[in-house]
Amino acid sequence: MYNVGNIVKGHINEALNLNEDISDKRMKICKVCPIYSDRFGGICNSKLWLNPETGEISLESLPGFVRGCACRLNAKTRILDETCPAKKW
Repeated sequence: MYNVGNIVKGHINEALNLNEDISDKRMKICKVCPIYSDRFGGICNSKLWLNPETGEISLESLPGFVRGCACRLNAKTRILDETCPAKKW
């Protein structure tokens, strides 16, 4: 499910302050998402499900809904080949 290599790469990029420009753009999108949580410096809340078409959230899986990925977004947004589970970036 998770790519360990990308997780490590994201944290290295964060520590070295790499890909900050793309991260800033992606984080602006994440911070207005209804499943964004500011815990741990910003995470995609895996306890919530989002309908990307309507913005509706749910506590359970429903047709057309995607689950938050649980990633620390300051790291994930710095990886060029990573994507938002809701396809927002």
